[in-house]
Amino acid sequence: MARVEVSFELLFGCYSVAVGSERVWPLWVHRSLVKEKEDEENSALGVEFAPMGAPPFFVEEVMTSSPIKLMERLKCRARINEPPKLILSWNAGHSQANLGGCPDWNCRLTHDKTKLARADAILFAHVDTTLNRTVNQYFVHFSQESPVNSKAPVPYADFFNMSLGYRHDTTFSSPYGYTVKLARRSHRTGEIVDKKRLEGKIKGAAWFVSHCDTNSKRESYVKQLQEHFHVDVYGSCGKLKCQRGGACENMLDEQYHFYIAFENSVCKDYITEKLWNQGYRRDIVPIVMKRAIVEQLVPPKSFIAADDFNTTKELATYLHYLMRNKSAYAEFFEWRREYKVVFLDGAHHDTLERPWGFCQICRLLWEEPRPVLSISDFNKWWDSSCEKDGELTNRLLGDEMVS
Repeated sequence: MARVEVSFELLFGCYSVAVGSERVWPLWVHRSLVKEKEDEENSALGVEFAPMGAPPFFVEEVMTSSPIKLMERLKCRARINEPPKLILSWNAGHSQANLGGCPDWNCRLTHDKTKLARADAILFAHVDTTLNRTVNQYFVHFSQESPVNSKAPVPYADFFNMSLGYRHDTTFSSPYGYTVKLARRSHRTGEIVDKKRLEGKIKGAAWFVSHCDTNSKRESYVKQLQEHFHVDVYGSCGKLKCQRGGACENMLDEQYHFYIAFENSVCKDYITEKLWNQGYRRDIVPIVMKRAIVEQLVPPKSFIAADDFNTTKELATYLHYLMRNKSAYAEFFEWRREYKVVFLDGAHHDTLERPWGFCQICRLLWEEPRPVLSISDFNKWWDSSCEKDGELTNRLLGDEMVS
């Protein structure tokens, strides 16, 4: 169906009255027009993000599959003259520090189980079947692991009201990282990546990995790719060593063209630090397994997807081409002019977390009337979000054989 754009005047012109050369609108239409104009102006100016220890930047929007826009995420109707809303972490190990992104929203986070009766939301990393919620409480499932590695069977279908984790198709999510579209005043001009550094790169791909037998069978794909392209494997699954967070990680910027950002499971929205941290915080181009998982959530033309190629040899041919053609390779960094990637490391709690996670639970608790929420069949919603063991890798490899 073709998209039809209808102007405000076409919709509501019949309600307006001509006074001289001007058109006068009824108050309710006028307010809508003013709000529309304000939203456009706010979008152009952007929202200031001021992370700890880093320069501020202005954001137009966050990239997410959720319909909840940035401006809505940042508007909390907290009342400071009332008792704070209470979030109880039943067995998930969180503390007040996790609300560091929104200290002004009047919420408290505790793990004191004696406060169960007065808690507004209870967070579970593991289901406790002995508990029953009251009509005014939310039961919240929490997990940053994929369903493959984090089973969460519930005693009845709608045990949880919502889930807090990496997935974006829930009331609020707590991703490992996210992408923002920068407001115009924060757009970058000039050189966005050190061209001399790109010219000096001589090695193919690097892969930091510690789990060697995974549900995604990523190790089988990389082994076959190595038949056609050089991949250095660091960690317990390879012969090379580099301590996490060590200075040796700088070689990703200086020596390697590509980083293998394959996850241990192929699941909806499951993107971890492999992409958000190593893949995007370095001057390197990440390679992911499946385009459809990341495309809505990351900057445009910022990655290479293995499932775009019929064989590992086809992928290798393309990678060799980019290594020979530095101008084509450099295009993978152009996104930095209008976008920014934010990695949430879980250790620093500041304004960057405000649109996500615990701050969004807090925001929701101040809504009046409080929304009625439920996941009608949690087991199905959770367990059906992943591909079967090795399904994608087997499909990609096809008849290719690992020698």
